[in-house]
Amino acid sequence: MDMTLSKRGDYVVRSAISLARAFEEGVPRKIREVVSEMAVPRTFASQILADLVRAGVASSKAGRNGGYWLARAPGDISVLEVVEAAEGPLHAERCALGEGPCRWEAVCPLHETWSTATAALREVLAATTLAEVAARDRSIEMGTYPIPGGSHRMGFAAVEVADAVHVELDETAARTRLSRSAHLLGPVVDAACSEVALLPVTSPAPDEQRRYLLSWKFSAQGSDFVLDADLKLAAVDAERCELRLEGTWRQVPAMSPVRLEASKLDQLARCTVRSFLRRLARMLESASEEPVGR
Repeated sequence: MDMTLSKRGDYVVRSAISLARAFEEGVPRKIREVVSEMAVPRTFASQILADLVRAGVASSKAGRNGGYWLARAPGDISVLEVVEAAEGPLHAERCALGEGPCRWEAVCPLHETWSTATAALREVLAATTLAEVAARDRSIEMGTYPIPGGSHRMGFAAVEVADAVHVELDETAARTRLSRSAHLLGPVVDAACSEVALLPVTSPAPDEQRRYLLSWKFSAQGSDFVLDADLKLAAVDAERCELRLEGTWRQVPAMSPVRLEASKLDQLARCTVRSFLRRLARMLESASEEPVGR
C-alpha cells in the first residue's frame, strides 16, 4: 500500500519548504529560485505555488519586485495545511472494505479502526509545523541530521564541487556573451546532457560578482546525475575575469541502477566540472557564438 504523496502534493510540500527557508530573509521567492532549490518542474511551478496561495498558506505579487512568500510564519503553518493545499481534505472517501456482504449495508467491521487511523494521521500532520520540516531540511543539507532506520532513501552520495578558470575577456564582455549564449550550454556540458538551465540571480553593484544559478542533469557510466550550483563571474583585471562554480553533485537514485562510491563520484564530478568550465571559457573567448568542440 503506497502511503506517499501524489506528485502534486510532493511538489507543493517542496515549494512550501523553499518559502519557509526564505521567510526570515523577508524577500519574495521567485519561481526560478523555487525550481532550482527544490527541483520542482518549471512547467508546473506556477500552478504548484498557486495551490499554496489559494489555500492561504502563501501570498504572491506580480512584477519585477514580486514573487511568493508565506502568508504566516512557518511556525504558524501546519504540514496538514500544506498537504491539503494539494491533496484536498485528508479523509476516506469510501468504506475501507468496499460493499461487502449484505450485512455490511450500514457499516463495515473495519470502519472505526480505519477512521481512527485516518484521524491519527491528520493529528500528526496538524501537530507538525512547516518550521520543523524546514529546519530538518537545513539539517539534512548540512549533514547533521540523523538518518532514521526507516528511511526510504537509498543513501546515494552527494559531493561538493568547486572550481574556477580564467577567461581572457573583461568581465562586461564575458557577462554579455554568457547571457547571449545561455541556450548553448547543453552541448558545452555534454552530448548526453538531458537538461540544463542557467538563470541570473542578482544585479549586484559593479564591484560584486555576477551570480547565476546553474542546474543540469547529466548521464555517464550508465547512471544519471544532477548538479545544482552557483556560477559566478568576477573581474580579475582590466582584461581578464574568473568563472567560478560552487555546488553539489549527486547521483539520482531512481535512474541509477548502480550506486557509485563517494570517491568515484567525487572524481567524476571534479573532472566533469573542470572540463565544463574550460569549454565554457573557450566558448566565451571565441568570436563565434557556437560552443567549441571537444
